[in-house]
Amino acid sequence: MKSDIEETLSYFKEMGFTEYEAKVYLSLLAEHPASAYTISQNSGVPHSRVYDVTRRLIKQGLAASSGTKPELFSPLSPGELIEKLRREYEVFTDELEKRLTSGNFISDFDPVWNLPNRSKAIELAKDLIGRAKSTIYIGIWQEELGAFERVLRKAEKQGVKVYMLLYGEEKPSFGEVYLHETENMDSYSELGHTLDCTVDSTWCITGTLGGQLPCQIVWTKNRGLVQSIQSYISHDFYLAELHHHFGDQIDRLFGKNLTRLRKKFS
Repeated sequence: MKSDIEETLSYFKEMGFTEYEAKVYLSLLAEHPASAYTISQNSGVPHSRVYDVTRRLIKQGLAASSGTKPELFSPLSPGELIEKLRREYEVFTDELEKRLTSGNFISDFDPVWNLPNRSKAIELAKDLIGRAKSTIYIGIWQEELGAFERVLRKAEKQGVKVYMLLYGEEKPSFGEVYLHETENMDSYSELGHTLDCTVDSTWCITGTLGGQLPCQIVWTKNRGLVQSIQSYISHDFYLAELHHHFGDQIDRLFGKNLTRLRKKFS
């Protein structure tokens, strides 16, 4: 099991720091201003390497030096470091986006990606919902709605149309909501609740979140699959409206929640 310092070092490495750069910076946060000797003692970086590392940090604007006998080093504050990294990565990613979109790169396929577990599926769905510009179609169970309520409300406030198929009985106070009955849907205790969502008719996430069996969720920008999932959700809207107006007749003909039809085609 990693210690806190090891975890912190791993994050620095993910951001492009060498191990020595990360160790020197962290040692300076703990004690500054500090000489090369003190840095070496506190960080475990060999004394012969400290000057090279501090020079790189200074060049990157992450540290400063003063004096000569001995030369003392101080770090950029954590808050300023984070803001600096955010600005730099935004510039880098913007430039990379320009180069990739203006180049002669052709994407002739849209793969379908498997998501490893329930938490990753919910996390990705919330992230993509947060980027919506025009429409969200979502089929979700009452028990999972709480995880999405904030991001869906925010999207609607920003002018995004939210169309929701809710497996449950309590309508939320946002979105255009259609209720789906849950009676005689016992199979979902094994597979877990479904989650179906499309955003801006551009991407979709669909599958089961896991119950007795593991999570089986995929996401994709494949236009055919996106259209199919959006149509699937829309058809349940039609059924919900029909049941709202003709529920008693439908129940008499096909059983509660279309039980006889479900058995016929299961």
